[in-house]
Amino acid sequence: MIVLSIDGVVEILAPAKLNLFLEILAKRPDGYHEIESLMVAVDLFDVLRFAPDPSGDVTLRCDDPSLPVGGENLVIKAADRLRAATGCRQGARIELRKSIPAQAGLAGGSSDAAATLVGLDRLWNLGTPPGLLKQLAGEIGSDVAFFLQHTRAAVCRGRGERVEEIALPQALSFVLICPPVGVSTVEVYQHVRPPDGPRSIDPVLDALANDDLPQLGELLFNRLQTVAETIRPELVRVRNALAGFSPPFVGSLMSGSGSAYFGLCRDRASAVDAAREIDPLGLGCVRAVTCGPLEQAENAS
Repeated sequence: MIVLSIDGVVEILAPAKLNLFLEILAKRPDGYHEIESLMVAVDLFDVLRFAPDPSGDVTLRCDDPSLPVGGENLVIKAADRLRAATGCRQGARIELRKSIPAQAGLAGGSSDAAATLVGLDRLWNLGTPPGLLKQLAGEIGSDVAFFLQHTRAAVCRGRGERVEEIALPQALSFVLICPPVGVSTVEVYQHVRPPDGPRSIDPVLDALANDDLPQLGELLFNRLQTVAETIRPELVRVRNALAGFSPPFVGSLMSGSGSAYFGLCRDRASAVDAAREIDPLGLGCVRAVTCGPLEQAENAS
């Protein structure tokens, strides 16, 4: 998350995420699922601008007409939760420019919600304690806490709200494919069944710590992928296309509940070349993305 403040207006770049590992451990009494996931933030950003509104109203405008701009949008939900928790009665005009597609498993809505908590806290000079912001993030959505941490990579547990930052030895580069169809996260989780013997995340973390990209590529795993591909069989074409590109990919996977897929590359140049080669296949929107230092992400935006 990159935050800029200019002339009383706060602008935030809200990144997308990829899941390099996602296991479902159990169904919780509250209806959610207990997960264990390795998430990385990449340089595909939504842009949010926050300006004061003397009327005291909080309003949202979005350049994607298919998205709601009322209370069902996580941006407005985050603003309402922050105002209720702090007693703030100030207003804001929020503009959202979307680049992260919806229903793609990239958590654009959650990232926008985290950006809203941070942006309005700064716009309104609230100085909200980090613990309270973290609590609000957990109440808004499962992935919001990851983006609030302002980290490149983390293991997320619970229903996603328990975030443990992970060091990256180097930047990670990917080719990201976003098909023209989406997948409902709710529907995917309704059909997933926790395994009797969950897969361990430890080998993935060891490969990452040892900077062993080929091993990391072999260990990429997502328990939700088979379920999402059963719901949307047309996505199998994307999976098969990526599997056929080795090299340059050391591994490929669906992110989250889909529908986006990614191929892990050895470096940024390989990802850029692979994206050019894949784009004519007509699989969807294709681009090279990187999980790297914040200054690198800012330059890429």
